[in-house]
Amino acid sequence: MIHRHISNLLDKRHYGWTIFGLAFTNLTAEGGMKNSAPVVFLALRDHFGRSAAATAGIFSVAGLTGALISPFLGKLLDRLGPRLLFPAGGLFILIGYLASSLVSDFWQLIILYGVVATIGETTISSFTATAILATWFPHSRGRVLGLADAGNPLGQGIFTPLTQLLISAFGWRLAFRIIGPAFFLMVAPANFLFQRRPPVQPSPSEDAEETEEEASGALGSSQAHRPADDSEAQLPGGPGARAAIRKNTGQIPEPLRSATLWCLVSARCLAAMGTHLTTIHMVAFFVAAGYSELQAASTIGAVGLLSLAGRPIAGAISDGVGRELVYTVGLGMQVSAIVLILLSGDG
Repeated sequence: MIHRHISNLLDKRHYGWTIFGLAFTNLTAEGGMKNSAPVVFLALRDHFGRSAAATAGIFSVAGLTGALISPFLGKLLDRLGPRLLFPAGGLFILIGYLASSLVSDFWQLIILYGVVATIGETTISSFTATAILATWFPHSRGRVLGLADAGNPLGQGIFTPLTQLLISAFGWRLAFRIIGPAFFLMVAPANFLFQRRPPVQPSPSEDAEETEEEASGALGSSQAHRPADDSEAQLPGGPGARAAIRKNTGQIPEPLRSATLWCLVSARCLAAMGTHLTTIHMVAFFVAAGYSELQAASTIGAVGLLSLAGRPIAGAISDGVGRELVYTVGLGMQVSAIVLILLSGDG
């Protein structure tokens, strides 16, 4: 009885929720890093006396770094597995923050904060969480990914005002020395101890083969084992796999030939650029409008807490009406928010 209970707890279907908890924590740390950038931007601009454009260059380098390393991180995720990759990301975050707190020149922040810390942030971001969770929860991806992605606004709600409190009380250098280790401890130990590779899902060719075998079995054993052509018999994987090999040999992989894929990539890139251009100056915008830094940071944090409900709901809806429609509506709401700010201001 006890043995059966332990076996059930160790079953992959149950262990998927452990992976979910790890992904949620990773995204909380990532959300804290990303959404604290407007607070950090203002502190660095005031400390070094640089222009807003020059200071924003640090975060522009960070965005470019994230875009360039994402494909390589995907390959490392396949090769190393999440148990090694995610703690390594936590280590990059720790080194980036601690080293940034010791800089003496502005350009050093571009390398240490804009590159090193960003490598760690991108490693634990939503694209790696999606790659892991989609395999553990193949039949409820939208719902589970929406729940996990709620970690991002939770990190925004916690760390944006917390970072401002630390900077106001101790300065940005000591704040980095506190927050960097905090992010590391959130990410590295738990992932190293409990992270596992996702279960192997059957490929489309395997599904096709199983379907064909089941249909053949229903017609009778005499038709289930028809002799194959000698040239195809040497190819592993059954009829479905052989057809896929014949179709794809010497060709560009089918996903890369999909117009839908490239439309999605373009939309994601443009949305990220627009979000970056506006959010990085958000605290400075509020301060220029007459609010304090803490009021501005708290407002951004409150917006994150409101998103806690929105993201899981959007994920659940996407399972029913489709991801494209939900994503399009979300982008439309972002554009509408910017327009409202422009209309309500005085220039």
